[in-house]
Order: sequence, then C-alpha cells, then structure tokens
Amino acid sequence: MIQVCQHTIHYDPHNFPEPSTFLPDRHLDSYEPKIDSTVWRPFERGMRACLGQNLAMDNMRIILLLTARWFDFEAVVEPSKTQRVGFTKMDLKLGDQAFQQLRMSAGPRDGMQMRIKSTGRT
Repeated sequence: MIQVCQHTIHYDPHNFPEPSTFLPDRHLDSYEPKIDSTVWRPFERGMRACLGQNLAMDNMRIILLLTARWFDFEAVVEPSKTQRVGFTKMDLKLGDQAFQQLRMSAGPRDGMQMRIKSTGRT
C-alpha cells in the first residue's frame, strides 16, 4: 500500500516555516513566505480530485462561522506530562488526541471530547 502522508508534509519546515506553531494566517494570500499550493492537502489533487471541493470548502467555512459565533469550545483532554515527539509540543496540551490514527480520514485518536458553552450572542 502506498499512501501520501499529509501529516509529514504539513510538519516539514521546508513546506511550512515553524510547523508546530498555530499560524492560521499562513493560509492567507498576503502571508509571506508564500506556501506552495501543492503542500496543503485538505483534498487530494489530480485525476481523482473532488469535483465539488471549492463548493465544499465554501460551505464548510459558512457552517463553521455560523456555528462558532454562538458557542465557545473547550477540549476535554488529559495532557501528556512529558513531550513524546520532537516535531510538536501539542501532546503537552492535547495528550494522545494530538496524534492521528491510521484510517480512511484524518482525525484525532479516539475522537475529541469537547465542552461547549453558549456565548449568549444571537
């Protein structure tokens, strides 16, 4: 079995400077240095690419915006006491949920329990 490992691509400092730092601005058009469009792979590319991926991404952004503005989300996790890998410190905050399981789609190990509170905004 041959598989593209997006996790490895996304943590390569050649592709993403400071890969273990949360920098959502790196996906903006104005961000410097420019990120090659082939290394960020939320959907695969090529002959078998999803035909509706642009519409799907727009829909996901809208749903996320409409959902997130009404709620505060807090992960319910048990952080690791020591750093287990060298490429990220996320396990010190998220414990085992910082690492993915090998399955058909990306996701945290054993799911991600969340505590959700209403913001009271309408």
